[in-house]
Amino acid sequence: MGNQKKRYTIGIDIGGTKILACLLNKDFEILSEIKLKTKPNKGERLFIKSIFDAISFLLRDTKTNAQEVTGIGIGCPGFIDSDKGMIEASPNIPFLKNCPLAKRISKRMRIPVTLGNDVQTGLYGEHQFGAAKGYDNVIGSFMGTGIGGALILNGRPYRGTSGSAGEVGHVKMDLSGPACGCGHHGCLEAFAGRLAISSEAAVLAARQMAPHLDQMAGTDIRQIKSGALAKAIRAGDQAIEDLIRGKAKRVGLLMANLVNVLNPDLIVLGGGVVEAMPSLICRQAEKTMRRYALPTSAKHVRVAVAKLGDHSIVMGAAKRADDLFSEKRHKGRRYG
Repeated sequence: MGNQKKRYTIGIDIGGTKILACLLNKDFEILSEIKLKTKPNKGERLFIKSIFDAISFLLRDTKTNAQEVTGIGIGCPGFIDSDKGMIEASPNIPFLKNCPLAKRISKRMRIPVTLGNDVQTGLYGEHQFGAAKGYDNVIGSFMGTGIGGALILNGRPYRGTSGSAGEVGHVKMDLSGPACGCGHHGCLEAFAGRLAISSEAAVLAARQMAPHLDQMAGTDIRQIKSGALAKAIRAGDQAIEDLIRGKAKRVGLLMANLVNVLNPDLIVLGGGVVEAMPSLICRQAEKTMRRYALPTSAKHVRVAVAKLGDHSIVMGAAKRADDLFSEKRHKGRRYG
């Protein structure tokens, strides 16, 4: 027993404004974590340095040698070529376009690195450790600033031909609808992402139809975040509750369409908007889904709230690294 090698993995969640990194043991228990604020406007060099600083902190904090780390897994927003370990494009971090991030970190730290899309990685975390554990066919929809999605099919993550499968936020709901950040009109994200919700809520506050929200956050959409919306509803802003119900209905309509196409056994709803108002959003979305989905498919699907919260991406990334790089990995267990 004394000769058994220790085995650790590191999971990293890269966002436009923060980096969350965790070191996990062989049982995927988090032993140390660090969250760093990032400033993408400061450029690539400082941004990459923040990643190295986070990894170095985890190793120091746990007195772990780099040689004891099986691998590093990273989840990053945007279009990711996982096979090449390259960020093709990340809208919130534009200077990372065509960045071979996995190679750069692996070369510096002398640890193998795997890179994946953040939402796909987060759903994998939920599938391995959270709400989707034990389910074979899973749709994930995550309502944050935008709306991300991912798929588990036949027990395995499904990334599609180019790695971008599951982009539920860009399903077209109404071609005459509002402009979306992707350049098209009428995407679900343009209707029901947090930025869209905050914009409409600001109008309600300005018209004194949501006085509690106006008092808490005013009419600046940058201040109208998920927590403020939830507090306004609890305080009695019926107009905000009606707004959120309307957005949940749109998500439910998307769910109905996907249930008809994919016949899943589980839909996982997550992201900051859902975490702030889980019961309201999930109940309304599920009610709408069951109304419009084919009964033969709807009766087999369950709807659940994501369980892992901020740790879904880091845990999914760490598990993916272990799948790919552990000496004890089994054939057929590799991610994607």
